[in-house]
Amino acid sequence: MQAPPGVPAGSLVARGDVELGFQQLGELRSLSGITVLGTLPEPVACITTISAGRCATGTQPDAVRDLLRFFTSPAADATKRRHGMSPL
Repeated sequence: MQAPPGVPAGSLVARGDVELGFQQLGELRSLSGITVLGTLPEPVACITTISAGRCATGTQPDAVRDLLRFFTSPAADATKRRHGMSPL
């Protein structure tokens, strides 16, 4: 079955509606009542690349640039890993 829009696959597992679910790791980690067994093997894994940019007409371009620089710095790597993401 496919989870309805807005319903995490992990919540269907936690309720017992399904026995196995697939979802982004960062979204599964915050759900109680499930056990994450691991990630999919590389040949079948779907990698989500997250991108960011700033609006050309934004009023705080320096603040946005600083924030994006921080997000892509090694200082943010531990937080990314804690939330199921892999820093590049």
